[in-house]
Amino acid sequence: MQRKSSIPHKKILCFTVFITSCLILTVFYYDNTILNYAAPFATEEIAFVEEPEYLVSSPKCKIPNYHPFNKDTKRFYHKQKYKPCTYKKILTYVTVKDNIATLHVDTESVPSYTSNGVTCCYSNITRVNYSKDPDKRVKWSTCTNFVSNVTIFRDPVYVKCLDKKTRKELYENAHAITVMDETIQKKLESFDNTTNPFSILLIGIDSISRLNFIRSLPNTHKFVEQNGWIPLKGYNKMADNTFPNLMAILTGFNNSRAYQVCNPRKLGKLDECPMIWYDFKKLGFITGYAEDSASINTFNYRKVGFTKPPTDYYYRPYILGTENLHKFTKNTGVYCTGPETSGERIMNVAKDFAITFKNYPSFGFFWMNSFSHSDLNSPSGMDDKVKHLLQDITNEGITNNSIVIFLSDHGMRLGGIRLTDTGWLEERLPFIYVSFPSWFKKGFPKEYENFKINSNRLTCPYDLHMTLKHILVLSGRDYKITPGESCPQCKSLFEEVDADRSCADAAIEKHWCTCIGHKKKNFSKKIKTKLATFTLNVIHDIIRSGNSDHKCAKYSLFKVLDVKISENFSAKNESYVLLQFQTNPKAVFETTVSYIGDINTSNLSLSGDISRLDSYDKHSKCVSDAYLRKYCYCGSNGEKV
Repeated sequence: MQRKSSIPHKKILCFTVFITSCLILTVFYYDNTILNYAAPFATEEIAFVEEPEYLVSSPKCKIPNYHPFNKDTKRFYHKQKYKPCTYKKILTYVTVKDNIATLHVDTESVPSYTSNGVTCCYSNITRVNYSKDPDKRVKWSTCTNFVSNVTIFRDPVYVKCLDKKTRKELYENAHAITVMDETIQKKLESFDNTTNPFSILLIGIDSISRLNFIRSLPNTHKFVEQNGWIPLKGYNKMADNTFPNLMAILTGFNNSRAYQVCNPRKLGKLDECPMIWYDFKKLGFITGYAEDSASINTFNYRKVGFTKPPTDYYYRPYILGTENLHKFTKNTGVYCTGPETSGERIMNVAKDFAITFKNYPSFGFFWMNSFSHSDLNSPSGMDDKVKHLLQDITNEGITNNSIVIFLSDHGMRLGGIRLTDTGWLEERLPFIYVSFPSWFKKGFPKEYENFKINSNRLTCPYDLHMTLKHILVLSGRDYKITPGESCPQCKSLFEEVDADRSCADAAIEKHWCTCIGHKKKNFSKKIKTKLATFTLNVIHDIIRSGNSDHKCAKYSLFKVLDVKISENFSAKNESYVLLQFQTNPKAVFETTVSYIGDINTSNLSLSGDISRLDSYDKHSKCVSDAYLRKYCYCGSNGEKV
């Protein structure tokens, strides 16, 4: 009898556990799903603000100094552990001595793969100079057997190892090679070291805000702070995503001008683009560029890339080669390529390039997307790896003669945190730190002091472009600095930025400007609908202009998530409304709408771009244009635009 009576109790217990688990999962899901998130953007309270209260404080610009672990952010942050791509030791490696590269098999590691011994071969990976899409293809030479080591040359190599007895494939990898060929050696023979030039090393990680840098990479943050790297705390992005923010640094162009002059969708146009690295190359600097995640990187996502290598050392063939290995994708990024992470491959290439040209002037641009692009917390797992990179280039003496610029392009653009006050700010304020050689501080004391002053001024990517130009002059090169085309008022950060600078002065649109705060405003339902309808009409016009109206659904307003009004510091009688709303079909948009006088009677205008805050990749595949994809919702059975 007791056994029979216990069965219902067990069922009740199991049912209770099941229901409780479902409730927990439901709460977690809704807490992390942007479209169902209960508008934390509307919260009135930020948990606490750091001292001082503002990063930048002037009559025209006040950027609040939020604490990285305030109420907005704490629930979204979850530290991750580093995830290796293999738990075995890497079986092959490359050494360089006297400019000769040698590929080795690590014989001590062979027993961890097999007791039968291994046989290995290597292939050269080379760029294919097709007339169409040369940036998307590589070719492989015949795999040549070698025993324990072999001399290799400048091309990257693919290596494969088999079990000597069973012939089973045990291992494959790819290695980048950075040695000086005859062309580079001749170029360096004319190098005049009496001009005291210094090198530039830019190391970037995609989508990391200043605050998320402090949160997710605390060891790296501690390293740069303790070693005197100078932050630009008021560094404000000037456009939505990676391409325009990096083009502002590399060319001084805004997005529309970049597409006019350097149209990345047309074959050959990027080659004609006046990238700053071409100026460095003409004046005797050795140039290098590498970026991971080949399909989504700056010049290839929905773009055709370069027809010719843009720099002396162009590592894209290597990256394409690595992505032919076994891949592991994490949060839309190619995290593992074979036995190594994509991010560490870029770190190693950056370090090898800098070490190879330590005693010569060089310009290196190295960018990582794979572990940061789509996940707020993924960078935390790479903290020690990034710190070790900066430690290594310091220990190798790179920072003795190089200006190292360590930066991001913007903060997280999508996800739950993006609907918070802090998330709005973070998206617009990426991290940036700069290291200067000690002799630079002594040789150019005024320039160095100005840069430190600018740490707490409003700055932008256009300023960084002008700074790179200024470096050529300080290096003793015959170079004339011309004003930036998209921001004629912007200037080198070696000059003191105006204390009372506004976003307009820095050519930053109101929608991206962090200088003007916002406060909650209880507009009527009629006004909220007016604002959202105005924005939807603009979105539909954009879709029509791209001839995609037959593919994309017509949006209707589902609900206004939040409305805030600007705290004006300089504009007279002009107000800016920050609006977030959700549509049918499901999408979340954010925009800045301006009006003069009474909103009930005033005409509305858009102050800059329109942001899309939910992930839209799955819903926009019917259009190829990267800009239109942000607005289009494909495959709906409802009314088309």
